Amino acid sequence: MAQDEKNKFDIKAATVILEDVVKKTLKDAEYRPDLVPEWQATIYREAISRLTQLKGTFKYIVTSTILESVGAGVHISSTSLWDAECDGSAVYRFENKTLIAFVYAFGLSV
Repeated sequence: MAQDEKNKFDIKAATVILEDVVKKTLKDAEYRPDLVPEWQATIYREAISRLTQLKGTFKYIVTSTILESVGAGVHISSTSLWDAECDGSAVYRFENKTLIAFVYAFGLSV
């Protein structure tokens, strides 16, 4: 398939999906370390389900970090080597009084 025929990862649509899923999952949550794995599983399942409905043929990776908000600074970054014409990533940051969450979605063209 020629480069211009490939679909491009829709960063805007992916970001909207991440925002919807995270807000739905964490909207009223208070940080509890015992619930973090459950929240992450819900976020991953819902995000992947919705991302696969976007146009194009991609493999998706969704990762997250959920931390207790204690007033300290947080810096999170990532780097990737991929086809910049098709592949991409989206990130959504959520914060309330007790927690901070970062959720990344990576779309890799197949």
